[in-house]
Formats: sequence, structure tokens, C-alpha cells
Amino acid sequence: MKSFLIKLLGFSIGPVIGALIAFITIPITTYFVNPDEYGKASMFMLAQTLVVTFIYLGLDQAYTREYHSQKDKMKLFQNVIFLPLLLATVVFIYIVTFRGKISSILFGSSEYVIPSVLFGLMIIFMILERFILLSIRMKEKAFEYSFFSILIKLTILLATLVFVIFIRTDFLAVVYSTIIGQIVGDLYLIIRYHKLLAFRNFALDTIILKRMLIFGFPLLISAGLTGILNAFDRISLRIWSDFTQIGIFTATLKIAAVLAIVQQSFTSFWVPTAYRWLEEHKDIKHFKVISDLTLLGMSLLMTLILTFKDVLVPLLSTEYSTAKFLIAFLCFQPILYTLSETTCLGIVYSRKSYLTLWVALMTIIPNITLNILLVPKFGAYGAAIATGVSYLFFFISRSYFSFKNGMEISIKKHLLVILLLYAGAFINMFDIENMFFYNLLLLMTVFIFQIGTVKQIFIIKTNKDQWDFT
Repeated sequence: MKSFLIKLLGFSIGPVIGALIAFITIPITTYFVNPDEYGKASMFMLAQTLVVTFIYLGLDQAYTREYHSQKDKMKLFQNVIFLPLLLATVVFIYIVTFRGKISSILFGSSEYVIPSVLFGLMIIFMILERFILLSIRMKEKAFEYSFFSILIKLTILLATLVFVIFIRTDFLAVVYSTIIGQIVGDLYLIIRYHKLLAFRNFALDTIILKRMLIFGFPLLISAGLTGILNAFDRISLRIWSDFTQIGIFTATLKIAAVLAIVQQSFTSFWVPTAYRWLEEHKDIKHFKVISDLTLLGMSLLMTLILTFKDVLVPLLSTEYSTAKFLIAFLCFQPILYTLSETTCLGIVYSRKSYLTLWVALMTIIPNITLNILLVPKFGAYGAAIATGVSYLFFFISRSYFSFKNGMEISIKKHLLVILLLYAGAFINMFDIENMFFYNLLLLMTVFIFQIGTVKQIFIIKTNKDQWDFT
């Protein structure tokens, strides 16, 4: 368990410090940029996420699946990055050619051609960053991975400071600082690992590529649907509400990203470790313990955020005050995604990646339905509920298909704790007196329901010879 925790700590340093940097960036941005302008910037960031998701072609996840089964890591890396990099270049050329049209789509006006072209360039850098960082991650180089995670977030923060203090305070300040900060941070990463991109002796291995595409294509469709799932709240607000509601909603997502710190830290470490454990045929009890510990940690973190939300939310500025009523439901996205990473391994190990399509469909249908029903009447409140509830479907369906394919981890305790958290989230949408004490009560209740997990930690400590977390 000690070696497990040391590696987890190593992978956590980067996301934690990086998230703290991002957390500093949020109040700086929201102080200078009003919700309406921030809403416009958030649509740009949303487009960026959706575009790169499709350009990956699902090969990023296929790469992590194949990594431990291939001896020639350089050959595998260059084969997996070839198509996404080629596609990103084609997209860049298209954006340069039709920059006015792209500007209209992204920003509502054809005059913003320079940020449009930079957007296309940033996509190429994001593809390179994604696969280089995956290579570092799969080698389990925890501290190196953390260093580059911090570097990229730091350059974005510095760019943001320069723009909002010295240049401008509209949505373009967010757009330019994000693009320039991202590119500058990625440049050092690319220079440091330029040998991975030495294609001089590159030979396309159609057998490996075909296997990865077969595995990755359903994941591409699933990722696309998941991207729509994550975007439909803001799309709904754009259709049935206004940029101010989008800005408040997006700013609240940034606060909920405190939990995404843990999500990124954990998954960065857990995915390569879990795949290695599967190859080593590690006893399922090890996976069960990690799942229970993840539930304990994430549920306690959420209740702590709810307890101190009146301290966190004012950091955004008074214009974003309603964010404190939305934050609870938006916490479910990072919580349930992280939990599902411990219960979904049967899908990956069985290579039945097509099951992710069913997961995506079973999640996106309630999401779209709830957004259509709730957003026109309740605005950002409705979008928050739709996002929070749909991720319950995501967790259950992911866990169910995994259970049916060999990873028989019970989620009864998970569901009980999650339902308690949903009850707490609903109550926190109202301005109730003494809410701080109600949230403290929720925190204690969640902990009491998981006393068994705490006892399990001591059992492992006293019976080390029966456990192997290396």
C-alpha cells in the first residue's frame, strides 16, 4: 500500500498544484470579466474540447490499452499519433482557408480571424501534448508528468494576468491567454521529448494501427457522445437562456473542478496501474479496496465543498453569487467519473469497447431530456440538475457492463452513499438558514456509512502478507 500511495502522490502533485494555479486564475478572470463576456469565452473553450475529442479518434485510449503488450514503445507511439496529428493539420489548413467563417461560428462575428487561426494552431499543439503526456504517464514517471502539468497551467495563468491587467478585459482576454499560454507551455514539452517525434525512420504498422482503430473507434463515438453530454448544458443555455447564465454556469464548473483535481490525479495514476494489475491477474479484492477508498475520499471532499461553499463562491466576485446554489449538482461529474474508473475495468479488459457506446447513450438521453425540460424555465439551475443526474446513469451503466464482463465489484454501498449526496445536493439548491450545520451533519452521516472502509485500512496494515498494492 505504501508504494501505491507514493506513486499516487507523485501523480497528484502536478494536478493539485496545476489546479491550484487554475483556481487562482478563476477569481482573477471573473473579477475583470463579467458573466456575459465569460459566457462567450466559455463557448470557445467548449469548441476546443469537442474538436480535439474527435481528432483523437479514440486512439489515445487505445494507446494506453496496448502499451504494456507492445515491446517497441517508440514504434507504438509514432503509429498512434500519426493519424490524429495528420487530421489536426488538415483541420488547421481548413481553419486558415475559411478563417472568417470559423470566426463567425466561434465568436459570432467574422472579424476575429487571428484568434481563429491561433485556435487551429492550438489544436495541433494539444494533440502533441496529449500523446506525449500519455507516454510519460504509461511509463509511470509520476513526478515528470506532474512537472509538465504544472508548467502548462502556469503559462496560462501568466498569460491571463498579462491580458486582463495590461491589455483587455473582454472575452478575447480569456481566448488569447488560453491559446498563447497553452502553446508556450506545450513548446517546452515538445522540445524536451522531440525524439518521440523523429519520424525519419517511421514505418506505418497497419496491423497495430488497425487493432487500435478497431478498439478506439467505438471509444471515439462514445467520447463524441460524452463530449456532447458535457457540452449540452451550455448549448441548452445558449438556445434557451443567455450568455450571463452560461458565464455563471461555467464559473461554477470551475469551482467544482476542485474535485476534478482529485479526478485527474487519481486517473493519471490509476489507469496505467490498473491495466498492469489486470495483466498480472491481481486478485479482485485489491480493485475493490481501491474503489471503496475512492468512494470515501470523493464523498468526503464533496461534503466539505458544500460545507464551505459560502467561502469558496465569493472568490468569483458578487456577480457570480448564485453559483453557490449550483455547485452541489456540478460536483457529481468529477465524483462519479472518478468512481466509475474503479468499477469499469471489465469493459476495457474484455476489449469490448463497443459497450462504451451503450454507456454514452444511456447517459446522454436523460441529459438531453432534462436539459430540454428544465433549462427554459430554470436556466443554469436546470442545466446543473441535468448534468448531475445524468452522471448517475453514467456511473451505473459503466459499472453494470463491467460487472457483466468479469469485474464483479459490488456497488451497493456506492449507490447508498451517492443517494445521500444527491439529497444533500437538492437541499443546497435553496437558501436555507443554518445550511452550514446541515452540511456538517451530511458530512458525518456519509462518514458513518463508510466506517467499514476505514476499518479495512487497518485490516490491510495488520495483514500485509495477504495484500500486494505494488
